[in-house]
Amino acid sequence: MKKLFLILCLLLISALIFTQAKIAMAQEKSIAVPVRVFEENEFVDNLNIQDFEIYQDGVKQQIKALYLAQKDRIVREEGSLEIDPDVSRTFYLLFQLTEYNPKIADSIEYFFSDVITENDSLEIMTPMKNYTLTNQALQSMPREKLAEEMIKIVRKDTQTGSSQYKSLMRDLRRIVSSLSGSSSRSGFEFEEDSSIDSFGIEFLLPRYRETLSQIEQLRLVNQTNFLEFARQLKNKTGQKFVYFIYEREFRPEIQPRIIQELTSMLQDKPHILGNLQDLMAVYSREPKLDTQKIMRAYSDAGIYFNFLFIDKKPSHYSGIQMHEQSEDVFNSFSKTAKATGGDVYTTQNPLVSFKNCTQKNKNYYLLYYTPEKASEGDKFNTIEVKTKNKKYKLSYRSGYITY
Repeated sequence: MKKLFLILCLLLISALIFTQAKIAMAQEKSIAVPVRVFEENEFVDNLNIQDFEIYQDGVKQQIKALYLAQKDRIVREEGSLEIDPDVSRTFYLLFQLTEYNPKIADSIEYFFSDVITENDSLEIMTPMKNYTLTNQALQSMPREKLAEEMIKIVRKDTQTGSSQYKSLMRDLRRIVSSLSGSSSRSGFEFEEDSSIDSFGIEFLLPRYRETLSQIEQLRLVNQTNFLEFARQLKNKTGQKFVYFIYEREFRPEIQPRIIQELTSMLQDKPHILGNLQDLMAVYSREPKLDTQKIMRAYSDAGIYFNFLFIDKKPSHYSGIQMHEQSEDVFNSFSKTAKATGGDVYTTQNPLVSFKNCTQKNKNYYLLYYTPEKASEGDKFNTIEVKTKNKKYKLSYRSGYITY
C-alpha cells in the first residue's frame, strides 16, 4: 500500500513538472502583446479572441490565447495555449526636473490613494538617487505616510540635484547680460557681478561657450542611461509601467539684434569674431538622441512607457532670448511612448495628466501568438494589431527584437 501511494505521488509530481515545463516552453516561444482598446475614452472589455488580428512584419499570425486583465488580476481567458501570464505590476516613476513643482505632490498623493495596491512594486528615480518601496512597507504603512515621505524625497533630491544646473544657468544669464551691455553700451545691468563685468568681450565669449558646454553635459536626459534602464527591465517579469515626468528646459541665448551689433563691432578683431561664429554653431546643435534605438529598446522590453511633459513659460530678461532646448527629448520620448502603447501628455497640471494616464493603464488584453516563421538575429519584428468588424483606438507595443 505504501509502495502504491509512493508511486502515485511520483506520478503526480512528474505530471506537475511536465505541465509546468510545457507552460514554460509555450511562454518562451510565444510573443505577448498587451493591447488597450478604447471607444472614445472608454475601455472596451467585451471583445473575444476572434475579434482581434495580429500581423508580424505584415504577415497574419494565429492568436492562440487572450487574457483580459484588470489591474493585477486576470478576469477572463480564451484560447488553446497553456500560458500562465504574470500580471503583477511594477511602477517606475522617473522625475527629471530642473525645479520642484508643488503640483507634483498632488500627483504623488493620488498615486498612493488610488493607483498602487499592496501587491504592486514601486521604484522611484530622481536626479540624485533610486529608491525601492518594498511590499512590506506597502502592506504595513499608512498610504498618507508613504505619500508624505515620497514627496519629501522628490522635493529634496530635485533641489539638490539641480543646484549646479541652476548655478550655471545664473552664470550664463550674467554673461549674456554683460555681452548685451557691451554691444549697446547702454549701462544695462543684470544681477551685477563685477567678476564678470570686468572682463571684455574677448574673455566673455569663450566663457559663455564653456558654460553652455557644462550645461549640455548636465542635461537631464542621458541616452546611455535610458537604454541601460530598458535593458534591465527587459529581464524583469510582470507588467512594467514607466512614468517619465520631465520638465521643459530653456537655454539663455544672446538676442539676434545683439549678435548683429557685436559682429559689426568686431570686424577689425577677427580672432574674437571667430569665437562669436563658433558660438553660432553651438546654437544650431543637432539632437543627440537616437529616437529609433530608444523606441525599439523600450518596445522590446515590454514596457508601458508614459511621457508627462511639464510645460512652463520661459523667464524674460532684457537682451536675453530663452531658447527651447527640449525639442529632441520631446520628440524622442513622445514617439517612444506611442511605440510601447503608452501615452503622452503636455501639461501645466501634472495631477490631471497623471490621473488620465493611470486610469487608462488599468485594463488591457494580453494576446499571445507563436511566430509561424523564425526571424533571423538582430532584427526588429514589427507588430500590428487590428480589430474586426468595428474600428477602435488601439494601443500596443510596436514590435520586439530577435537576437
